[in-house]
Amino acid sequence: MANLEVGGLDAGGLGVSRSQAIWLVLASVARTVVGMAFIFLALSLVPQRPDASIAVPVVMVIVGILGYGWFFAHQVKKVTHARYPTVRSIEALILVGTMFLAVFAVVYGVISAQVPGSFTEPLDHFTAYYFALTVLATVGFGDITPVGDGARIACMVQMALDIAFIGAAVRILSGTAQRAMRARKATSAHETVTG
Repeated sequence: MANLEVGGLDAGGLGVSRSQAIWLVLASVARTVVGMAFIFLALSLVPQRPDASIAVPVVMVIVGILGYGWFFAHQVKKVTHARYPTVRSIEALILVGTMFLAVFAVVYGVISAQVPGSFTEPLDHFTAYYFALTVLATVGFGDITPVGDGARIACMVQMALDIAFIGAAVRILSGTAQRAMRARKATSAHETVTG
């Protein structure tokens, strides 16, 4: 069987057959879709009714940020220990990006619920996520815009963090995958010599 590169990547430094590559891609897509569904499910559990106290929204944002930190570290660990670190790092980047946007969707949803009129339309979970994605993509359709100061500040924070997020996430995850592949090759070469 001939070895095949998967999407221009050699699947973590290990040659794979065409059928193995297809299975690898399908499994990766399935894990990514399940992960995204879990993130969207968690987002849908966030209450949308305004609370008289600012404590609940603040706690939700803090829990979201802490959860994001844990999730990112967990994804890095999965890339480090993956059989195909390059493929796993692409999955991780998609899931970490989805989680990053979900945290901002919570922030935007809380602002919209706590201060009606902060956006040109009220935001539910979906429209808040949509808005966070358009901010990340710098699309700016103009259908939803922040009009209140709190919404604008949150938007500016996301814009600034988007730049750092993209660079840092790509660098960390691709660097982790490269180190894992080098370690695997070194171990394989050592086993070949001593084997």
